[in-house]
Amino acid sequence: MMLSRRGFLIGAGGIAATVALAACGNGGAQPATAGGPWSFTDDRNQKVSRDQRPTRVVAYASSAAALWDYGVHAIGVFGPQKTADGKKEIQVGNVDLSAETSIGNAWDDFSLEKFAALKPDLVVTGLTGAKPTDLWVIKDDLAAKVQQLAPVLALSEYKVTLPKAIQRYEQLAVALGGDANSPAITKAKADFQQASDDLKAAIKAKPGLKVLVVSSDKDNLYVCKPEFFADLSYYRDLGLDIVNGAGPDDYFETLSWEQAGKYPADLILSDSRTFALSKQQLAQIPTWAQIPAVKAGQVADWSTEPRFNPVLATPVIQKLVEVVKGARTDITA
Repeated sequence: MMLSRRGFLIGAGGIAATVALAACGNGGAQPATAGGPWSFTDDRNQKVSRDQRPTRVVAYASSAAALWDYGVHAIGVFGPQKTADGKKEIQVGNVDLSAETSIGNAWDDFSLEKFAALKPDLVVTGLTGAKPTDLWVIKDDLAAKVQQLAPVLALSEYKVTLPKAIQRYEQLAVALGGDANSPAITKAKADFQQASDDLKAAIKAKPGLKVLVVSSDKDNLYVCKPEFFADLSYYRDLGLDIVNGAGPDDYFETLSWEQAGKYPADLILSDSRTFALSKQQLAQIPTWAQIPAVKAGQVADWSTEPRFNPVLATPVIQKLVEVVKGARTDITA
């Protein structure tokens, strides 16, 4: 079974992080005024214009999460917000689910009726592929119907590094009246830089460390292609040697479980989302259990969901620092 990118998915060293995040804070990033015409050019190079700054924003889950910590709170959210057992999805970050209307809670779930009832003046979502039509959830006939009610603004999550994605969401947040210089954001930027520096140092202290990043289901193992993931491409820029999956598909190379040992690695990072196989489920697959890194206990979580602001991204990097510090480098030797 081929993995659907939409169904299964939702960016140079520490200096690059400093430049990118500093650019966010120093580029006139002050809360925008509400009066007068408003415009913003998205990552499709499409200019979205409104008579005044949008205040009734509907956003995809990860986009809503990226904006939330700047004080820009969507009135409606679509995409994963709650798990099957009612818990909050990691992807929605610090969004207060009681303070917004759910337009849909799944990849292909979008209530046009609920959307219209909110009288939105802007929709924000992610650009997930090379084509301008590759947006989260809003596609095909639905896209045309949504566009009739409110303009759609898309920021790239495709082949960009993490600092760049964070920078663009911050620029949008500021344009929407958010505060990029609040104490919480200012501290988060400093923490992000420190975590990035720590990760770079940890990687340098582990020469030869080879990392495999995967996702899984009962039929297949999926080997990541780092350039498609903002976090993985950033880790690679910081020096992490990540296996690059082969084949023509975006995001992943699909392997049968018989091919699970195709790529030697010292450390495996495995998708920690609820719809990927758990460590216990993976342990029941003989070909997985025989992988040298697995036998050596060198498996850690890959926090897959996008976190496109420094408040959300920093803890993920901090955890990876500890994983790299504790990793052995002799598995593939």
